[in-house]
Amino acid sequence: MTEKSQKKWLKWPKKLLGGRRTVSPAPSATSSTNVWSSDQGNTEHGLNTSSIVATESCAPPFPSAAAAAKAARPGTDARVPDDHQPPAASQALPPALPAESAPKPPPTESTEPPTPVPSVSERLWNEAYDSLETDNAELVESYVKMLETVLGANLGVAPDTNISAELHNPTKRQMYMRGLVEEGQAKISRASKITNGVGDIADFVSSVKGMIDLAVQSVPQAALPWAGVCVGLQILQNPAQATKSNLAGIAHIISRMDWYCALTEHLLNENNVADGKDFQAVLRQLKKGIVELYRALLQYQMKSVCSYYRNQGLVFLRGMLNLDDWDGDLKLVTDAEAIVQKDAAQSFQEQTKASLENLVEHAEGMERRLGDIHQDIRDFISLQKVGQDEKCLQDLFVVDPQDDMDKIQKKKDTLLDAGYNWILDTKEYTAFTNWNSGGSTCRLMWVKGHAGTGKTMLLMGIIRELSSQSAKLAPKVSYFFCQGTDQALNSATATLRSLIWLLLVQQPHLISHLRSKHRNAGSSLFEGERASIALSNAFKSMLKDSELRPVYFIIDALDECEEGLGDLIDLISSSLALSDKVKWLVSGRPTVELKSPETSDSLVELDAQKLKRPVNAYIDHKLSILKTREGYNDRILAQIKAEVRQQAKNTFLWVALVFRELDAGAENLDPVHGAYAVEIIKEIPSGLSELYDHIMTRIEKGTRKDPQHCKNVLVAATLAYRPLTLSEVAILAGLPSEIHPRTIAKKCGSFLTITGEVVNLIHQSAKDYLEKNFESRLQKAGPAQGHTDIGTRAIDAMSSVLKLKRNIYNLDYGFKPKDLTPPDPDPLAPIRYSCVFWVDHLCSLSSDNS
Repeated sequence: MTEKSQKKWLKWPKKLLGGRRTVSPAPSATSSTNVWSSDQGNTEHGLNTSSIVATESCAPPFPSAAAAAKAARPGTDARVPDDHQPPAASQALPPALPAESAPKPPPTESTEPPTPVPSVSERLWNEAYDSLETDNAELVESYVKMLETVLGANLGVAPDTNISAELHNPTKRQMYMRGLVEEGQAKISRASKITNGVGDIADFVSSVKGMIDLAVQSVPQAALPWAGVCVGLQILQNPAQATKSNLAGIAHIISRMDWYCALTEHLLNENNVADGKDFQAVLRQLKKGIVELYRALLQYQMKSVCSYYRNQGLVFLRGMLNLDDWDGDLKLVTDAEAIVQKDAAQSFQEQTKASLENLVEHAEGMERRLGDIHQDIRDFISLQKVGQDEKCLQDLFVVDPQDDMDKIQKKKDTLLDAGYNWILDTKEYTAFTNWNSGGSTCRLMWVKGHAGTGKTMLLMGIIRELSSQSAKLAPKVSYFFCQGTDQALNSATATLRSLIWLLLVQQPHLISHLRSKHRNAGSSLFEGERASIALSNAFKSMLKDSELRPVYFIIDALDECEEGLGDLIDLISSSLALSDKVKWLVSGRPTVELKSPETSDSLVELDAQKLKRPVNAYIDHKLSILKTREGYNDRILAQIKAEVRQQAKNTFLWVALVFRELDAGAENLDPVHGAYAVEIIKEIPSGLSELYDHIMTRIEKGTRKDPQHCKNVLVAATLAYRPLTLSEVAILAGLPSEIHPRTIAKKCGSFLTITGEVVNLIHQSAKDYLEKNFESRLQKAGPAQGHTDIGTRAIDAMSSVLKLKRNIYNLDYGFKPKDLTPPDPDPLAPIRYSCVFWVDHLCSLSSDNS
């Protein structure tokens, strides 16, 4: 402790301390003392004292210990006037109540009072006492006799009682020490009444006496170290009987006494101790250091007490030696304090390390249980609890993007690494994925290409690449695939709902920006004409949230967004100004123009040069499949490879459609033999539109009524507001019951794909072709007649007695829809589309006529 710190701790008259320095570790992290002037004290508290030495909570060498110390005992700061505040030195303190006058506890079944469980602090004080007694029996014995002689007159101890022997029992030792503390407090109080001395010493003694009261009342078994403090206070009241060095040491120890007692309750409390062998070793070292500190404290107290009463003439103390090296004895205390501080700091470091290791272990366990840290959305939903936020997510839900991506891939083809790896090496992608400090210059990446150039497969590859990055560092990915063939997935509202839904699944705290609105409006918040406005406002609010984590927003086929495309493009542009934690990746045909200046440096155009290598890799992949079929030898495969590469014009879709033609012949639907493959490919024209013409011509050359059945199916697939099931196709296309709809769908060639029971147009370009050539190739009367036919057939199907009737599932009264499991076969399956969309076709008929 420096001279400045010493003065801060004890501003006693220079004649008492003589300006000497006391060697001590800096108490900045473990203790603090406020010295107030008499004017300030009188103004705020009305205390008639010249100065107040207020000992605050003394904490261990890290902040949490201070909080623990305050929680373990009431504050002793002289500035806080409460019921526990000790009075000023000039005010008489009433003697402490004797033990027998305390309120008696209510009677219990047992007549013997339970033995109090020793605290951590008490155990260490006892250990220090026993160790000191073993190594310095003469000092301890003299100290005990002195306490018995000086303070023990009123303890009611039988004359023949061997106090020294009794003190070997820790429980009885605490009992005697508590009695000595009470007797010592009484003597201090009596001395303060009869002495005329006031000022720093008197105020300090009064303050510490209050501290003793609180300590012993809160923890009755903590009397061992405080018994010596009581005698030490008497020494301070009679400073003429001690040296200046001894007085300074006594003051140092007393002023820090409650810290000595409090630190163990935090540092060594079992509730605060982490498991682990390494940490236990540090803890044992810390415990050893605290015991050594306590031993040094007790030794200093004992020597001080014995020296004081030797000067007063106690006979049995006259022969004691080595009671004058106060600087050396105090240095033992301060050195022990420094060791405890060092060990406590190491303990804190080890505990922090152990906590971090536990967090890492917990995270690894969670990763094992959850699998991919980016999580399967379906599993996440099944684990969520029922509640308002979960209901909000359910109402917001449109489609699971992960499931949608899997469905699209099955409908298209295998996602090859070579089909998208090339873009990962481009400067545009490198700049786009750079999140370095200072802000990225590329925050919007636009992939532009004509129909069939592989934009969707490219974005799926990028999504998987971004999602496979380290979960602890990687930004989240929220994505959506616009699909012009499905009314539920081709609007700006559906796009925004899906992006927000996946964002909330990944960052649940952002749902607060939707919670209140959803509570008031329910599911209607996300439906209707004004849904896009509410969603846009909520989305912007989420982006401005300070706790938003970095995220990629990805939209595929922006050109297939048929409703609200302009508003969606405006939202993309404005979002870049709201948060630097947002990046956008969008794809579309050249007909779509983004209004952001950032696209000038981030445009990736899928031209022939960029697509040559990935398209050739795709051709090689398809040839490897043909190699296993009959008739496809190396010579045939080489001819097919050359012919396809020549005509493909680096268009993925054209290549895919050509190989689909080889999968099924025009008439028997069996795979084409290798001997005819080259000839068939040569008949297929280059270019998508020409290829679709070729397929339609082949359909029109079908046998008997097959061409009309195929056209009716294509009309239904083109005009429908969502993909149809096979049973729905049979009704809306008016197919005879004798013909299975799957058979006719397969004869539609490469226009349609069948996934399970669902029929889809193979590509948006196929729908564009059929709409453009509707009157010339499908129905001369035009789309209006097509809507009329579909609406009429839908109404006829619903009117059938066997199809639609009241309570068709025969549900019991009070049955809840959420518990419904449709019967198998489901009588509503063929007319489900008709029940929902029949009126939409009638409305479309009116709009087409107008």
